[in-house]
Amino acid sequence: MSYLKVRDAAVQQIEDGMLPLYPKMRIEAHPGAFTELAIKQEAQRTPAILTSLVNAADGVYSNSITFVSWVLYRASTKDTLYDGALKIISALIPVIRNANFDLAIKDTAIDAECLYSGALDAMAVTMWAVKWELVLGERAFIHLSPEDLKEIESFDGTIIVGDHKI
Repeated sequence: MSYLKVRDAAVQQIEDGMLPLYPKMRIEAHPGAFTELAIKQEAQRTPAILTSLVNAADGVYSNSITFVSWVLYRASTKDTLYDGALKIISALIPVIRNANFDLAIKDTAIDAECLYSGALDAMAVTMWAVKWELVLGERAFIHLSPEDLKEIESFDGTIIVGDHKI
């Protein structure tokens, strides 16, 4: 099992738990960093839950994976904007709490934080970061197979900006 497969399983379990409640919800994996421009682009397709694997710790005494599920919600009025996001958070936390990961050995710690800012407010968008951690069994990823690594792409160092190669 690879971290990629765990991340994909997390996204799938969130999708399975949330789509029956919110059929128009966009649920995807995300790299985990946002610029203001990226938020404007993502806000065009809300409501959304974008999940990032942001930390993997392989320590002597404990192993864990930390995720952030970014909740984006856009509405025409401030009242529905904030209320709608809270409804999503209220549904998402139990979905995460009840997710089934064969590798996890301990209950998931969950922390939800509103990322309110004036810039988001001007876009009529609210954004929450729901941070959650899975504590794993000892050396959960010690037995990777060649299949787990076979589709890694290589990068030749060329970047194209407009019509120019850098």
